[in-house]
Amino acid sequence: MNRNFLTLLGLIWGLSVALAYYLGRNISSSKDGSPEIQPVAELESSSQDGDPLANNDNPSDAEKVPLASDMEAEMDPISLRKNILKNIAGLASNPRLANELEEQLIELAAINPQAALELSGQITSPRFREQATNAVLQAWAKTDPLTALQWIEVNSSNLTRSVYNGQVTAAYRGFAEANPQAAFTQASQLSTANGYEKRLKSQILGQVVRSQAENGELLAAKQSIELVADPELRSELLSKLVDVWAETAPEEAAAYVVSLGDEATNEQKTALARSWSRINPSAAAAWLDTLDPADPSISRAARYVIREWARYDLNASAEWLNSRPASPELDRAVASYTYHAVQEDPASAMAWAESVDSDRMKGYLQMRVAGAWREDDPAAFQTYLDSSDLSDERKEELIKANSWSSGHGPRRR
Repeated sequence: MNRNFLTLLGLIWGLSVALAYYLGRNISSSKDGSPEIQPVAELESSSQDGDPLANNDNPSDAEKVPLASDMEAEMDPISLRKNILKNIAGLASNPRLANELEEQLIELAAINPQAALELSGQITSPRFREQATNAVLQAWAKTDPLTALQWIEVNSSNLTRSVYNGQVTAAYRGFAEANPQAAFTQASQLSTANGYEKRLKSQILGQVVRSQAENGELLAAKQSIELVADPELRSELLSKLVDVWAETAPEEAAAYVVSLGDEATNEQKTALARSWSRINPSAAAAWLDTLDPADPSISRAARYVIREWARYDLNASAEWLNSRPASPELDRAVASYTYHAVQEDPASAMAWAESVDSDRMKGYLQMRVAGAWREDDPAAFQTYLDSSDLSDERKEELIKANSWSSGHGPRRR
């Protein structure tokens, strides 16, 4: 991260916001005589020292302070903070409070984001603490992104890379929701001094691109990506753009990939087929058939197409898979098909497992199919063993094999 740059921008941003807030508050006070808004900590102090409502469950009508609306009641920082602390204390015994707690922290972030972050830091569960903190940072960055990013930098010394990456990505996600173009411009200035920084920058920019695409700003996202100087990063971002694009308009995304000609990468083609197959796997397979038969992206993308297609139509997906020339890359597609086929037709699944080129993959698939077949239909499985030319040792291994559902293999339901 270019911390000096972020710090400078954060200071400039923070000072301008503070000045605007100070002027606005004084103007408001001079017009209507309303009291100044106090920080959460000061409000708590005043409630303890001299607030007529403190420790008084039934104040008289004269003592009651009317609220302008129900919204103000919900946004009251003292009550909100008390509820948050109560849920933090109860979270250990009731994890279901996590969602409610996160919503409360986001609500507090609208008033005082740093107070919300201080409270999220008190959550004892590392996972819930990380989720809550990221949610607050995302909410904060929607209105004051540079200050939120600066807060992360100032408080990042004891964070692992994984937690730090999550915080920065969450902040940029909020930034992009409010102003994706500005978020992209800011993220484009991040350092790429080493492999870690390059991966983080790519991850953040990818998140911004997704936000732009989801907001219907595909053209703006494409134009921003095309201005990226680093060809490797530009190619990665185009793959992510195609991935998101294909989720809603796969034909348009396909036309764009084709328009790239020889510059279209295997990853971009694979990303297109991967997203398209979630919507219409047979259409994604048909598009792959339009590519050069020697294109390596076909075999790489086939695993994603088969994974989705075999869930709905074993016969059609098997016919298409059988039309592809065998290759080590295609073995993964065969593995995906085998997993689904064993639930419907174990004998066919075993035949597919035996067709795999890789001896290691073949052995693994045979074991998994054998375990499932033995559990579902032991008589048919025994008939298969009796008629096979496998060695006695191999038959014994298959008899003792575990199925996918036993937890010893991949489960993709």
